[in-house]
Amino acid sequence: MFEYSDFTMWSATHFYTLSVIALLITAILIYGYHLSETGKKILCKSIAMANLILYLAEYLWRFAQHTPEQFIKDELPLHFCAVMALLCFIALWWGPRWARSLVYFGVLSASVQGLITPAITYGFPKFDFFIFFASHGLLLLSALAIPLLTTWKAKAKDPIRSVLLMNAYLAVIHPINLLLGSNYGYTTAAPAGSILDGLGIAPWYYLWLEIPALVLFYLMYIPVRRKSIPDRT
Repeated sequence: MFEYSDFTMWSATHFYTLSVIALLITAILIYGYHLSETGKKILCKSIAMANLILYLAEYLWRFAQHTPEQFIKDELPLHFCAVMALLCFIALWWGPRWARSLVYFGVLSASVQGLITPAITYGFPKFDFFIFFASHGLLLLSALAIPLLTTWKAKAKDPIRSVLLMNAYLAVIHPINLLLGSNYGYTTAAPAGSILDGLGIAPWYYLWLEIPALVLFYLMYIPVRRKSIPDRT
């Protein structure tokens, strides 16, 4: 019998979990890279469907485990990573440019922090532990699949458009947090150990990230920028 324990950041369990996720993502991307164009499209749609299925499973599980009051306050699919899971499905299933761009820039800059500094208390081998790391691992796989397995190439306006869309999310979610007494998107309190934790008072710490985020996005734009080949996505 396994004994349930609380999650400890930077523990052996954390490092082992990150290593497994990294190996699985690397194997899938290498496999996908050597597929035909048709095979790549099928693989991308499979990743898209995996995001949707896990998203539905996760929030049905959360609903079953909490009272309606707790679910509304803490477990609604309103966190940035939950929104990204739906956008991963849209980006890899239908392929609109804005969604692919936002997933690439948003996941690799923000959602990946969920893997590095998880804001969780439940440890191995609880189901919550597995579904958290599986969902965040899928986000990372999706964000890397977009430039590596699809024909998407970023345009010069994509970084700033992605920053604006992420700001729009914060502008919408903060009033909801004030109404519900919740903390979706961490606009009312920073998760312990995260980059937000040392940047001042919520939600104003996001202002300090505007220019660094834009600089980071343009650095991320360089290896995936559109060149002379027309982008048909």
